[in-house]
Amino acid sequence: MMHQRLRQARVDAGVTLAAMGRQLQVSPQQILKYERGTNRLAADRLPVWAEACGVSVAALLGHEPVATADGEDIIRRLVSAFRRISDPTVQNSLVETAVALAAAERRQRRRPLLAA
Repeated sequence: MMHQRLRQARVDAGVTLAAMGRQLQVSPQQILKYERGTNRLAADRLPVWAEACGVSVAALLGHEPVATADGEDIIRRLVSAFRRISDPTVQNSLVETAVALAAAERRQRRRPLLAA
């Protein structure tokens, strides 16, 4: 159901109830009502929710998966979160961390399995 997809997208993106409320100019309690299905989210607010969570409107509507197998939505969420970071030092640290994690994973995959 759509209210469950709204909540899942928000939680996966790490957006708090208060932050989503600010985005939509409503109270955190109203966000809970949308996520519980008590109240319906107006169609004109759906793109705001999607943007805040880094997902597509189609994903929130259930027309495509919120997280695709190829990681497309994961990348979109990462880029969306990165854009919200205003401090260049923090941005650089995040990039350096991602590069280091990728290199560590690559090294891990290359190691031969130890004999049991």
